[in-house]
Amino acid sequence: MQLSLAILLTTQVFLPAFFLIWLWWPRPPDQLAWFMRVFYGACYLVFITVLGRWDFLSVTLTVILPAVFALAAFLSFMRVRNRPWNTAASPVRVHGFTAAMSVFFLALAMRGLSGYGYHETAVDLAFPFDRGDYYIGQGGSTTSINNHHNDKSQRFALDIVALNRLGARADGLMPRALADYVIFGRTVKSPCSGIAISTHDGVADNAIGETNAKEPAGNHVILACGSVRVLLAHLEPRSIAVSAGEQVTAGQTVGKVGNSGNSSEPHLHMHAYLGGTVDYNEGEGVPMTFGDRFLVRGSIVTVP
Repeated sequence: MQLSLAILLTTQVFLPAFFLIWLWWPRPPDQLAWFMRVFYGACYLVFITVLGRWDFLSVTLTVILPAVFALAAFLSFMRVRNRPWNTAASPVRVHGFTAAMSVFFLALAMRGLSGYGYHETAVDLAFPFDRGDYYIGQGGSTTSINNHHNDKSQRFALDIVALNRLGARADGLMPRALADYVIFGRTVKSPCSGIAISTHDGVADNAIGETNAKEPAGNHVILACGSVRVLLAHLEPRSIAVSAGEQVTAGQTVGKVGNSGNSSEPHLHMHAYLGGTVDYNEGEGVPMTFGDRFLVRGSIVTVP
């Protein structure tokens, strides 16, 4: 957990702050040096906007940071507008590393953006929550933005959290109490009409930062909606409200969000697959859309 926090703060706080400061100090010797600093910083901000987990801090930063950077870039240009375009004898030597790193971060961002679409036939589902603001922590069709994508059955899986008024998933960066996470205890609704073909209960919620790899899905429900199977996982113990074999309608309560199974903090994991089995590790994962919207990391869903 401490390592994750260090990575988060470095990539989404300290490095953006560095690029802002670098626009001003030391003062660029010429306009080309200013441009390279702006280009490098902009490429990094695009990268971290696409790949970052902004629900840890606040999703509003994805708007505030680019706006602040654009303003700082404009104001910093006022300091070099009367300087020559280039004073370096060898621009490649002076700016080559900056250019290479800019392209590197831009390429990583483009790889993440490549996961914003899909080629397979999607299943359209209802979003599994009532009123509130929700954030997709994992989702998309590439591993850059969805760490489930390498798994055949979970290729298009989603990890969903809820947001508070500050645009964060919890009261604090990584609080220890389960109740401090906005999603914890939130009622989960069936995303489709069908049959609950499997339910599993009795798995305790994990303490924050701990996981239960022996029972990865924890307390869960598997729904058969036509030919598609939908897994809703990491539910709170003793909260499952349907029984195996029961007919379920879209919007019906199936349980509450917990932190059971292979989950280090409260969230809802869901994925859809073809294969007709109650083994959620089998089958072929299929894309899910919600009102024809394909959700990826960073997507925000507001349910009025």
